[in-house]
Amino acid sequence: MRFKKGTKVEVLTKSSVPSGAWRSAEIITGNGHYYTVMYDSEGTTERVPRKSMRPEPPPPPFQVLHSWAPGDLVEVLESCSWKIAIVSNVLENDCVLVRLLGSSLTLRANKSDIRVRQSWQDNEWIMVGQGTSRLSAQTSTGKLRRKLNLKCVSSE
Repeated sequence: MRFKKGTKVEVLTKSSVPSGAWRSAEIITGNGHYYTVMYDSEGTTERVPRKSMRPEPPPPPFQVLHSWAPGDLVEVLESCSWKIAIVSNVLENDCVLVRLLGSSLTLRANKSDIRVRQSWQDNEWIMVGQGTSRLSAQTSTGKLRRKLNLKCVSSE
């Protein structure tokens, strides 16, 4: 996929956690193979390969905005990056405890800083399942693609 100047994207960085993190950025220039992006959080620029980028994900469907449950696989906004995490506990006041995947670090996050895990595959967004329940994965166009059954095991 080629990106145009001004397109909002996310750039994969592997420096903060083993599973990687996605940082919001905007395309400044590019040739189809490498792009110069400006990160939203700091205003810094970097030249990155196309394979390390994906378009900015769409907002989640309304039905996914319900309460989270222990074991749900999510992305949490931490240090200006979206990181994969597992919900450990749901607290009062719209707060959730999550454990970063590949780490023993537990974070307290507001529900507004948590989103459904989505994967960019074959030029479309696929929602990744929640907890041990069966969840129909839907594309950004709302079409049913496949069913996923993910089990998340807590180390507690």
